[in-house]
Amino acid sequence: MGFFAPEVQASGIDRNGIGARSMGMAGATLADDLDAVTSAAQNPAALGFLEKSDVSLGIAGAWASGRYDNAQNEGGKLTDTWGLLPEIVYRQPLADRLAMSMSLITDSTRLADWYFRDPAGGATGTTSYGQQHHRSSIINMRAALGLGWRLTDQLALGASVGLVYNRNELTTPYTFQTQPALKGFKTLLDLETEGFGANGDLALHWKPTKDFAMAFSYRTATQFNTEGTARGDVTRQLVDAGLVGVPGEFKYDAKVATHLPQKAAVGMTWQALKKLRVGGQAEWVDWSNAYDVLEVRLANGSNPAVNATTGSKSLDDDIDLNWKDSFVFRLGFEYELTESLSLRMGYAYGSNPVSTDTLLPTTAAISEHTLALGLGYTRGRYQIDLAYQYDLPAVQHSSARSIQGPEYKDSRVKLQSHWIGLTTKIAF
Repeated sequence: MGFFAPEVQASGIDRNGIGARSMGMAGATLADDLDAVTSAAQNPAALGFLEKSDVSLGIAGAWASGRYDNAQNEGGKLTDTWGLLPEIVYRQPLADRLAMSMSLITDSTRLADWYFRDPAGGATGTTSYGQQHHRSSIINMRAALGLGWRLTDQLALGASVGLVYNRNELTTPYTFQTQPALKGFKTLLDLETEGFGANGDLALHWKPTKDFAMAFSYRTATQFNTEGTARGDVTRQLVDAGLVGVPGEFKYDAKVATHLPQKAAVGMTWQALKKLRVGGQAEWVDWSNAYDVLEVRLANGSNPAVNATTGSKSLDDDIDLNWKDSFVFRLGFEYELTESLSLRMGYAYGSNPVSTDTLLPTTAAISEHTLALGLGYTRGRYQIDLAYQYDLPAVQHSSARSIQGPEYKDSRVKLQSHWIGLTTKIAF
């Protein structure tokens, strides 16, 4: 367990709402200025309608299950994978029609921790490292400052800037993809890198009537040049190639260039009845540019035999991802049961961005359909929200045509996950 969450999210690695209020409506709260966490995480223009200071503290938890099948594995499983995500938001009016927010939010994440037998492959077609954990994780935690300015009683603009911490881990039998001397070679690999990037939000919030609002937000792309180490052991591959007695362990300084996509969203909130509030939202996520190729750069190699083979202490390897752009649609409802208690529910659909040509268990962020349910309780200046989400089972077959080696050809991944959220808010 740690501060991360399983890999099953709609629209790749993005979450279906941040904060329990939004989670309970499947994320359909972009245009809802009552949602404190959304105003800090996605729509800073909503800050223009803030009247009192408040602080929100939240946590989200998730757990997933999955199955992986290929020619040599029937019933490979996702291990008991769960994690926690912290959320902190502080908002304060600065002057008439002007307000700010400070936040620390994990706005995208994924973890895949599979356990199955490494299929035979590699340079000889016979190399297997046996029963292995196949693990990959990504975490993106954003610290942001936002400002919202209400131009008129109906219209507000907003912007935010964020510093994003990114950490990547990959532990798996790995086949080199593009390195000329090692292409097709298989090794045990343990790669860890981390670094920082920056991004920004621009937003518009329009309330033509007291019962209806619309909002638009845009998030810039984020680029990371993360650094760390890559350790591995290629002994099994060397033995299968007839190189008995050649040391196979290695260590490199690693650099990985990763990206988060630009994205745009438009949403509406409508007080349809006295006690019924409806939210709708549509989003575009530019995965095709962000997750096209993963560039891995290794330097200062420690293994003389590997260095002699490549002719250098450094090597580069590029991994094809070929993700597609994703479109996400959200619909949420909030019904006032009493003056203090509200019931919420929602549905989200996010088109699967992962290509069948590059799908691996460790990259299978393939969920498309999410159901949500939530409760909110308010008493005076205190508010507490609870949420539950279910990412419905998703199945995808993989041709792995763009992946070196036969290991993942004609395979099948099935995933589902559950999310819970708890957020408390105190107004001053």
